[in-house]
Amino acid sequence: MTNQLCPICESGYLHAHTEQVEVDYMGQTGTMPSQYSVCDACGSEQAGAAEARFNKRAMIGFKKSVQGLLTGAEVREMRTRWKLSQADAAKVFGGGPVAFSKYESDDVMQSDAMDKLLRLANDVPAALDKLMANAGVDQPVSQASWTRVISLSERRKTQIISEHTFGNEKRYGY
Repeated sequence: MTNQLCPICESGYLHAHTEQVEVDYMGQTGTMPSQYSVCDACGSEQAGAAEARFNKRAMIGFKKSVQGLLTGAEVREMRTRWKLSQADAAKVFGGGPVAFSKYESDDVMQSDAMDKLLRLANDVPAALDKLMANAGVDQPVSQASWTRVISLSERRKTQIISEHTFGNEKRYGY
């Protein structure tokens, strides 16, 4: 908003300011940057659309941190490492056609369930593979522990790929 005429007094100009503000969420206090403009004539403080968007994203980032959710940057890093477009990620994980754009830019908080699903897919390559197959998104598996590309038709079959015995109990990997 710098060098814009003040809409309140119409005689001064707005100048951008950023300050750290203290915020409280779920009993946790922290600081975050806040952007606004100040009129050099009347002293009014105001936030336009860009500042409001910045402030909203900063607050959502703080809330994600408090709740232990993945940050927008972490969601973007996972999606790009998996070589998924935002549209394909939405097909695989759900949330709607623009969900990943909003998660990654901290415009909205992903649900706890979505966060857990993303972490599971990150930690268990076979889970990601199965979700992709179910969504009809065919991608080569690029995890270090996998040595070949599995075709879409093969991934739809449930197969035991490992068997381990823990005490008297058998566990299977699919």
